[in-house]
Amino acid sequence: MEYTVRDYMQKKVVTASPDETVQSVIGLMVSKKTNGLVILDDDNKVIGILSSWDIIKHIVPDYLEEDGHLARFEASDIFASRVKHVKDDPISKFMTKKVRTVKEDCSLMVAITLLSEFHIRQLPVVDEENHLIGYLNRTDIKKAVSDVLSGKKKS
Repeated sequence: MEYTVRDYMQKKVVTASPDETVQSVIGLMVSKKTNGLVILDDDNKVIGILSSWDIIKHIVPDYLEEDGHLARFEASDIFASRVKHVKDDPISKFMTKKVRTVKEDCSLMVAITLLSEFHIRQLPVVDEENHLIGYLNRTDIKKAVSDVLSGKKKS
């Protein structure tokens, strides 16, 4: 049996535009119960990915990234202070701009190789013009593995 991205990709993708703020995308991520968003330009082309990790890294001040043990000496309200400080920052400032993508006719082996090699959790699926048509993540891969182990293919 052949297993392709088309067989397992999700067609409903949570997206955002690059000018949205930390506050707006956090609300979207919480309401949609997702840890990642695909960032699209006005032509529905993929220009970035925003993950919970991107937001976490943006909240941590530069001096703590350089010397993390100092965090234990910070005032207890520094977390809330930092969140409020960055809430209006556009996500274009810190989203991942180098995005790996796949086409829907791609084999799952190619897709999981990308996920593994680049330690990524989400893979936008695009057409020939780089327009978003779907999304593949680790949960989708688990479903494919389950189908292989049970001897069935997703219909």
